[in-house]
Amino acid sequence: MADRLVRNSNSLRAVPAPDWGRGAIEPMLPALLRGVIFISVLAAPFVAALLAG
Repeated sequence: MADRLVRNSNSLRAVPAPDWGRGAIEPMLPALLRGVIFISVLAAPFVAALLAG
């Protein structure tokens, strides 16, 4: 049983490391922008109520 587990784990292919260069950040920017817009839309009524007193 143990030798079968070792054989299976050795046969797994290595997963390539993600590219943390400039190309990995660019697709994340639109998602961050959507998140900021979403949170600001949710927070707008509360901010307006605080400003109104």
